[in-house]
Amino acid sequence: MTTLNELPQVHDLRSALALLSQFEDELIATDEPVDPMAELSGVYRYVGAHGTVMRPTRVGPAMMFNRIKGYDDMRVLIGLLASRKRVAHLLGSTPDRLAQLLKESVSHPIAPIEIPREQAACQEVVHLASDPDFDILKLLPAPTNTPDDAGPYFTLGMCYAADPETGEHDVTIHRLCVQGKDEISMYFVPGRHLDTFRMKAEAAGQALPISISIGVDPAIEIGACFEPPTTPLGFDELSVAGALRNRPVELTPCLTVAARAIAHAEVVIEGELLPGVRVREDQHTHSGKAMPEFPGYTGEAKAALPVIKVKAITHRKHPILQTCIGASDEHTNLAGIPTEASILQMVERALPGFVQNVHCPSPRHRQISGGAAGEKTLGERRRPAEAGGAAGVRRLLRAETRDAGGRGRRPV
Repeated sequence: MTTLNELPQVHDLRSALALLSQFEDELIATDEPVDPMAELSGVYRYVGAHGTVMRPTRVGPAMMFNRIKGYDDMRVLIGLLASRKRVAHLLGSTPDRLAQLLKESVSHPIAPIEIPREQAACQEVVHLASDPDFDILKLLPAPTNTPDDAGPYFTLGMCYAADPETGEHDVTIHRLCVQGKDEISMYFVPGRHLDTFRMKAEAAGQALPISISIGVDPAIEIGACFEPPTTPLGFDELSVAGALRNRPVELTPCLTVAARAIAHAEVVIEGELLPGVRVREDQHTHSGKAMPEFPGYTGEAKAALPVIKVKAITHRKHPILQTCIGASDEHTNLAGIPTEASILQMVERALPGFVQNVHCPSPRHRQISGGAAGEKTLGERRRPAEAGGAAGVRRLLRAETRDAGGRGRRPV
């Protein structure tokens, strides 16, 4: 039997997969050819997507598709973080301690470092946009999850850029729709830090250099999903991943833009967010829809989104493109587990020693779980949670602190 000390140390996606292979029923693979147009996500719906994905679906293993139709040397991984138990395995923790682990990590960040390009696995193969046959979709099998989607999407790209005024960096995950052979639209929820950087650059009439790293250490993906006020403007969330691994995330300079990329990513897209350029998200399909979202509906396509002009795509040899279904438990875990840590941190500041734990469940559970020292758990109250996840958790925590015997009436 493999002991904890014998398990592979995770520093990139491949070492994460090696770790998962030590656990039963956490990772499966198929050599059957699959089409990235709706078929790939349709298969995984039955294997392990769960969440609010159309029934029947279930909690199941992550899945590697080794043969993608139209792509000779590209694999696609889906569902890596679609199980809380699997997230715990990948972070060397237990499911019930994930909130505590992330709270500790965000409080003790380890900043990323830069390594030379020669040491960066992400640049083993280089495709320049100036090449005559360059085309994003000829190189990368970006999946289309449903026939109604606005187009092929990259759903797990770590978008990394710098504030053009201060040089401070930020990493986040955004909805990225392929719009042309060298163009990608980028959707920003209002208030996102990268959008602040983009607007500063645009106000100066400048493009914002950006890298999109796909297929990375899952600690980076989890850390990237922290939001303010836990990680304010200027806080580089890569430092959370550094704390989770007790070693800095390694970055490397991009080849074609003034940005840095995650050095051991499977795939990196280099580009610039263009000033003053907008595109309709569903310009090619006119479906009016974007893609499935975690509350269980298909999001509306946006009328005018900023555009990334792609300058290069680099990748490892025999690369793995990582993706997720927006309505799956993977999406909920990415958003929910950092939210648990954030709420735990806020509540501990307001009510020291009162809350033992916080749980932000998948919308499929429809109730909150938590723990207050010397009190009933929130889960025992059996109060329903809105499908909105984090917002529902915050509202319920406010209600619970008001009900706690007159103690701690400050809002959370």
